Parts: sequence; structure tokens; C-alpha cells
Amino acid sequence: MAKLQGFSFYIELPNEISGAPKVRNIVDSFDLHGDMVGLHRINGENNADYKLRLWDASVHLAGPLYDGVVNGIAREFGLLRAPAITIDIKKGSSGAPVAPSPRVDILANRIVLYSDWRPDGTAVVDREIRTYQLDDDGYYLDDLATKINESNYFSATLDAEIRPNTITSTLVRKTSNLIVRSEHIRGDKLTQLINPYIVRNSVTFIEKDIFDVEVTGTPAEAGQYAVDYTNGEIMVFTLPSGHGYCSYMAANFPMEVDAVPIQVFTFQDDDFQYELFEKKELDSGELINALPNVEGSEIYHQLFKETEVFWGK
Repeated sequence: MAKLQGFSFYIELPNEISGAPKVRNIVDSFDLHGDMVGLHRINGENNADYKLRLWDASVHLAGPLYDGVVNGIAREFGLLRAPAITIDIKKGSSGAPVAPSPRVDILANRIVLYSDWRPDGTAVVDREIRTYQLDDDGYYLDDLATKINESNYFSATLDAEIRPNTITSTLVRKTSNLIVRSEHIRGDKLTQLINPYIVRNSVTFIEKDIFDVEVTGTPAEAGQYAVDYTNGEIMVFTLPSGHGYCSYMAANFPMEVDAVPIQVFTFQDDDFQYELFEKKELDSGELINALPNVEGSEIYHQLFKETEVFWGK
């Protein structure tokens, strides 16, 4: 929406008459595009900024899940996501990752680096870096990058456009692991999967009765298969139909993480409860949530004030 700038004027009369500058919005083609995607102009927003938000609507989609809610709220307030930090894996002289099965989780109050993560629930944690409170090691992005670079398995670099003293809690929650539901494999051939860095023990086949024995060398019998977890390659001995399908998890590195000053929690979120409640130790030694702390009380009071909450019948 273009801006039409008013002006001040003065007329020589017995009594002074003056006017103040005003800004009036003029509807143009950008507003028509905004109507098509349901994104209206912020009052006084110029075309350049409005264009960025219109572009953002097609890149960072809004929706009911975490990412979608963050995208929608941020865009409505003109707080667009921006690249913040890139986390990568360190490699040995052979070019293979030093970590057997690396994974990084960006959570609400900490970042967890796994040197060896498996889908069966076993995991080796390299380090956890808390990011929620001012005295935490990774509260600011530059401190977080320093702590990550101290790892033997991971490295981190800040985006050139981000302020080093940006608060780390603005990072959008994310995991480095992605799930591939179905990918085509060929019989009697080496199949190069779309993704490298396959998570160990994550490969499964639709034809489970055909592929049941994993070997470390070249498959030599029916039912055998081999996986190169670093390069993302699968070799099978044979396929009766000439083709098949597999699913797997892959570690997506380098891992690029955005920042946006929007935080979304649920009451059931363990990280949310950890930060906003005092802890009480039972006789058994178990820690449970007690009364809300100062920050938790403020949040709960605000929620009760803004929403209709009824207790009992």
C-alpha cells in the first residue's frame, strides 16, 4: 500500500490555522495479492516490507502444528524468520563423520547433541547445552556456537546477518533427523539413496519376507542386503519383481536453524513445565512439579485473564 504524505500549511489570518502531516494508505496491487492469501497489510506498512511478508507466506506455511503456528504468528506481526546458525558434523581423514550416528535436537530450553542415536531408544549424548536462562552456557548465540565447537563431533557457525548476542531461545525447534517413508530400490544393483548419513538400525523394507539378513560385505544370497550408512547406499542380492521399496531415517547435515522471536508451548510440554514450576523431591528421590515459579505464575495468570477457564462443575 503506497503512502500519501500530507503537509503542514499556514494561512495569514487574525487567528492561526495550521494542519499536521498525515499518512493515508492507498490500495494497490500488493493488497489484492494479500487478499488472495489472506494476509492483510500492517497499518502504515510500505510495499517493500509487505512484499517480503507475501513472499514469506508461500515459503513458511502456516498450519496447526508447531512450525505452522510459529510461522503464522510471526508473519502477522511482521517478525519474519531469519537464518541464525548452521550446525554440521565433524569428519575424519576418510571423510566419514566422526560420530557413528549423529543427531541434534533443538528443544525449548536446551540443545542436545547425540554422538550415537538409534531408533530403538538407545542413545549416547555428547552434551546438552541449556539455553533458557541468562546464566546458562548457551543463552546467547555466540556462546552456543562456542559450546558446540568444543564438541569432538559437531561444529557451528553463525549466520553473517544475525547478531551474536541474539537470545538462543528464539531458535525454531528442530531435529536433524528426517524420515523417508518410501524410496525405490533396485534388485541386483547398488541403489544410491536420496539422502546420505543413514541412521543406523533405521532401514526397513516393505518386502520384509525378502530382505531379512544384513551383511557387511557384498550380498551373496537371497534375502541379504548391505547398507553404506555414510554415503547412503543400499545393495541387495536380488528382487523377484525387479524392484522394491525401503524406509529409513537420515541425519540432515549441515543443519540450518532459523530464529524468530516467537515461542509456542503446551501445558504438556516437559520443557515448559521444567522451566515454569518449582521442583519438589519425594521421599523416593523423584522430582515432581510443585507450585509455579515467578515466571510461571505470570504466564498462567495472563492465560487465565485472556481465556475463559472454569474449574469444577
